[in-house]
Amino acid sequence: MNITTFSDYALRVLIYLAVDEAEKSTAKDIAASYDISFHHVAKAAQWLAREGYIHAERGRSGGISLSRLAQDINVGELVRATEAGTALVDCMRVDGGACSIRPACGLKQALAEAQDAFYAVLDRVSLADVVVKRSALSQLLTVGD
Repeated sequence: MNITTFSDYALRVLIYLAVDEAEKSTAKDIAASYDISFHHVAKAAQWLAREGYIHAERGRSGGISLSRLAQDINVGELVRATEAGTALVDCMRVDGGACSIRPACGLKQALAEAQDAFYAVLDRVSLADVVVKRSALSQLLTVGD
């Protein structure tokens, strides 16, 4: 199972913010910490703010922070939301896709079961579980520097 870069970056933003829940950060700091695109991080942060995962404050003393406790953010729920509209294969698209063998093919059912199992595992994981090694993550991400 693959997740999109958007989901990956949304998770990275949340992980960064959860490492030090008391501090505000910026998309620029997060992007620099992971050495990834600022624009992609900013886009993920905007979505996370719109969906209520983070709080964004503009201005000189602004920044972003978690709007919920890390233990209250479910990874499965987040990935489902960020992956909405994404299908593993063409026949799993909402519109049914354009696969010519769809009526007789059993692959769709097998992939649907695999996807359900994938999400079942993620549903058991909170953001707090992901950042259980806060000290090590803080050093690796240079949070607060």
